[in-house]
Amino acid sequence: MILDHFQTKDLNHIAEHLFHLSFTENEIPFESTVLPSGCMSITHIYGKNQTAIYNETKFPLKGTIITGQFYKSYQFQVNSSGTSCGISFHPTAIYKLTELDVSNLTEKHLPLEAASKFLFNILNPIFTNYKGDINTLCKTLEESISALPLTYNDTINEIDEVINIINIKEGMLSTYELLDHVSFSQKTLETQFKKIIGLTPGKYIRLYRFLKLMKKYETKKIDLKDLIYMYNYYDQSHFIKDFKHFMNQNPKDYFKIEHPFINEYLNI
Repeated sequence: MILDHFQTKDLNHIAEHLFHLSFTENEIPFESTVLPSGCMSITHIYGKNQTAIYNETKFPLKGTIITGQFYKSYQFQVNSSGTSCGISFHPTAIYKLTELDVSNLTEKHLPLEAASKFLFNILNPIFTNYKGDINTLCKTLEESISALPLTYNDTINEIDEVINIINIKEGMLSTYELLDHVSFSQKTLETQFKKIIGLTPGKYIRLYRFLKLMKKYETKKIDLKDLIYMYNYYDQSHFIKDFKHFMNQNPKDYFKIEHPFINEYLNI
């Protein structure tokens, strides 16, 4: 399994990175837990027999798909060799590109054509025309996406500011603290945040804090016990509760084995 990522100089305002994932015959069958990243993505799967499983719902992964926000991890299975390539977007980017209520995409992997024919008609030909030429593919994706019109208004700007604050604080704040940075009520914040991001502010904050903790752990920067308190968990039992929620297993079982796929994408 090889996961490469490519920086997006011309897309810094809208995308986190481009990525390329490949599996060889000797790595099949492959299965891994996927921890949500707090971002949505669009991916083209060139291989066959790839599946995502969430709460016993199976999503066949083929062609060009869009992945909405997830609040818990899901299982990723690959049963044939092949590659995929995609774009991980900033939290507000899909809304800016489509004006879709992205909460309708939450906890789903869907054909992009079903979610947005506009984006499908632009991106799918690029994915298919440049199969096997990753450098040209990435360059063409970057040029095409950077040329697309984006929706901006006061509400989107304030949600962007809220996301920036959550990032700076690494998820260590409450929803009430966000109200100091917006001009609308808590109810409106909840409604607009979910519409534009796909999760409520409280869920996004909780996910982001856990994600940052796991990134620091996987990069071996700080001991787990220190991280638990650094990220404002009351005690170990509080952390274990969050861990079980996001990873669908307890920490003891999880840390018994290596998780190369999670380690790879958490180190991006």
